[in-house]
Amino acid sequence: MKKIILYMIMAIAGMIAVSCDKAIDEFDNSTNYIYFDMPFVLDQYGRKTTVREDSLMYSFAMDDPSVTEYTFKIPVNSVGLVTDQDRGFKVVVESGTATGNDWDETSLSKGMIPAGELIDTLRVTVKRTDVLKKEWRTITFRLEQNEHFALGAAELLKAKISFTDILQPPTWWATWERYFGEFSREKYAKWQEIYYLGADPNLEKYGPDTGKQLYWGQMPYYTMSSWYPSTFMFIRKLKQYFIDNEVYPDGDTSKPRITLP
Repeated sequence: MKKIILYMIMAIAGMIAVSCDKAIDEFDNSTNYIYFDMPFVLDQYGRKTTVREDSLMYSFAMDDPSVTEYTFKIPVNSVGLVTDQDRGFKVVVESGTATGNDWDETSLSKGMIPAGELIDTLRVTVKRTDVLKKEWRTITFRLEQNEHFALGAAELLKAKISFTDILQPPTWWATWERYFGEFSREKYAKWQEIYYLGADPNLEKYGPDTGKQLYWGQMPYYTMSSWYPSTFMFIRKLKQYFIDNEVYPDGDTSKPRITLP
């Protein structure tokens, strides 16, 4: 019986080996394949997961009014052999709500894997148009085969970008609203300036982000002054700033002056 089982195992192993060899043969090692190397989604502890981001996003809302453009940098990778010549890759627009006024369409003609390299960055410049104050614009790009590259994994052939100028509060604002009051760009910008990364040496003690340094982008898990006295010290600084300085939303003095509760 043991011999029969041994023969069965050897037969199965042989079948697997043949199957693997066939798969390798079908993947032409002399061919260069291309794909979008989108970043991986991070878990609640800041570690990479096996899931890719499906979109790169940007908001102009916190930028100075003088900022009129932003350039997305979409990683592009290839598999195969390096060559001694530049190799262009083909990208097309598959779908989206953006128009020609919203971005530089010539970006697509500039995709190039440099000589001696296997990677590149597709740079797409978008414009800060008035319509972005009311809605998001999106563009989904798709790689296509050309004379230099075959297509890589199907799930890595598309990359989406989304951009807007809509001002949105961070996710933590609702929890802390009793201390910060109504959300405004000026208030949020000043808070980033006051409670920058490194201003507070203390670390989070509770919740899923335990051990992370506290700052404007990593607010305390609980809103208790006795547990997070340093954070509340910075909040008092923010409040005092708006007491000492007359600041109005978007500089419009017809609107109520910005204050904290």
